[in-house]
Amino acid sequence: MSTLTKVFVFLLAVFSIAFTSMTVSIVAQTTNWKDTAEKYREHARIADTSLRHAHAAYSAQLATARDDGKALSQRIAELEGRLSTGAGELAQVRSQLATLTAEKSGTEAMNRGLVAQLQSAEAARTEYRAQRDGLETRGLDLEQRNIELNTRVNELTAQVDVMLEQRRQYEQQINILRGENEALSMGSASARPAFESPAGVAQPDVVAMSPMPVRTVRGRVLELEGDLVTISVGTADGVRPGMLFVIHRNGMYIGDLKIEMADPNRSAGRIVRSSEKPKPGDAITDAASMASAQR
Repeated sequence: MSTLTKVFVFLLAVFSIAFTSMTVSIVAQTTNWKDTAEKYREHARIADTSLRHAHAAYSAQLATARDDGKALSQRIAELEGRLSTGAGELAQVRSQLATLTAEKSGTEAMNRGLVAQLQSAEAARTEYRAQRDGLETRGLDLEQRNIELNTRVNELTAQVDVMLEQRRQYEQQINILRGENEALSMGSASARPAFESPAGVAQPDVVAMSPMPVRTVRGRVLELEGDLVTISVGTADGVRPGMLFVIHRNGMYIGDLKIEMADPNRSAGRIVRSSEKPKPGDAITDAASMASAQR
């Protein structure tokens, strides 16, 4: 029952009592007022009883309303607590939102910087590609020129080889002609004396006979096989079988070598006397030139 209904019932009871009193007062002035008074008294008791019941019901409803009010107050307090908690959470969320907004701004600025760097890198990449294409084109041109130059070098190398071979052949022919000229000269002249051994030999009493070279012949020892020694000069340099060479190392006498066979570019002979075993790399000089230099 609502409060308005309760007030309406209370007023109805009051009006009933007042009306009953007025009715009793009026009826009392008429005949048979006692009976009427008894009746109205009975009605008054009934009305009072009804009023008491209504008051009791109202009190019960008031107690219930008070309990409901207490419950509502507790609910309001609970809601206020939750509202305070929600306000705190809202403040925290707003703080987080502000932080996220700042981070978003920083991220957007960083993104713009990265986009600018990417654009720069793309421009540099485009320029690099253009340079690379230019370099590739230039490289192809250089490769083509290199191929042409290599072809030209090979042609010139072949020509040089041919010319060197022709030079060797001419030198061989010159040496042959000189040998023939020397043979003709020796045939018409008296016998030549034997050359003395060069200074520094191990056995000064041994005299080695050797053909006279046209010019001083110098070379190096290439290989040794027992007492057979291969040297780096040949008929193209004026070497002929029977020639005698002195082997020396750093100005020291090592031994004498007599040529037994000669090719255009190298010769071979045997050791006729020595102070120690020759080694590859030792210097050689024809004995006749050394003997002439000592005189």
